[in-house]
Amino acid sequence: MNAVNPEAIGVFGLMVTVWVFGLEQLGLGIDGETDHEKLGKNLANVALWFGGVAQIFTALSLYLFDVGMPPESRIYIGTIFATYGLFWVVVAMHFYNPGDKKVYAHFFIGIFFMTAVFSYKAFLLGKIWPLGTVLVLINVLTFLLPFTWYKPNAIITKMCGATNIAIGLCALPLLFHAIGL
Repeated sequence: MNAVNPEAIGVFGLMVTVWVFGLEQLGLGIDGETDHEKLGKNLANVALWFGGVAQIFTALSLYLFDVGMPPESRIYIGTIFATYGLFWVVVAMHFYNPGDKKVYAHFFIGIFFMTAVFSYKAFLLGKIWPLGTVLVLINVLTFLLPFTWYKPNAIITKMCGATNIAIGLCALPLLFHAIGL
């Protein structure tokens, strides 16, 4: 059987999104003339299409089609992609139409606990590198994010940026595997 691996588009979407957000959080390319309203809309577009749609597409592909993986693996990996795809859709919606910061902070805490479950399963399966590492880094990010949403903090924002960049770098082996390298 010759199966297509839909994980490639989901991992690529994740990497692009975390790198764009990470660079923005680190302040690279931003100066006194940056139009922050346009920046927010651009971040929303990246979050929606690369972070959200690409990962939801991957999840649906894993759920609906035989892609050459055991069903329990498809459900586990598909649920991971669905969770973060929906996460990025919510983030995009915030940039399009900001809401109550407290609700978003609680949302990040919920994602933190869901990621802890995913991380635990990855470690049980012996998938510490790179999957477990990426999940632990996402846990670090979702732990830090509520602190930046309640009250802006330049140091924590930069830590979030560095964590986003690290997530993307650690996801590279997942992408290489998904595209057959």
